[in-house]
Amino acid sequence: MIYECGGTEVFMCPTRSAGTSKASQAYWQVDDVEAEVAELKARGVVFEEYNMPGVPMRNSIATGVGARTAWFKDTEGNILAISQRL
Repeated sequence: MIYECGGTEVFMCPTRSAGTSKASQAYWQVDDVEAEVAELKARGVVFEEYNMPGVPMRNSIATGVGARTAWFKDTEGNILAISQRL
């Protein structure tokens, strides 16, 4: 589902219970994913490191077709992401 409010757009996937999905539950589109990752790491956020064939990951950021994305989990274990379109 994509929700838009006041120019802010959030993509969310519903699940039956918190922390059970292996897919990202919410994405936030950002202008500079490197700056956002650095700021969140400085605040104690731990980013996930995934090994995806053909998708290089550097400094917790995966670069794929059309986007650079970094994933982290909330306190319930839900996978969240920030993404920058290329």
